[in-house]
Amino acid sequence: MVLLHGVPSHDGVHGAFRYEDYMGVHRDDGLVFVSLTMRSGRTPEMKKALYRRIAELAQEYAGTEPRNVFIGLTENEAVDWSFGNGEAQYATA
Repeated sequence: MVLLHGVPSHDGVHGAFRYEDYMGVHRDDGLVFVSLTMRSGRTPEMKKALYRRIAELAQEYAGTEPRNVFIGLTENEAVDWSFGNGEAQYATA
């Protein structure tokens, strides 16, 4: 296991997320990490439904067992986006 700032991390071979049943979920070599970035504002129920649907689709289209789908969600605000030209197009004046 690799520790970053005292927290277990994933090194691609070992780690709490992969082999040590972290959070009571037994994962194996089929582990898939999904990282999402989106605007804030969704309810906890909406996020839970999203996680379930991603796991369902991973199983349906890729044969990945839902227990092997590890999802990290990062939320941000309008000012955190730039779509070019060094401007924050979503930022309000």
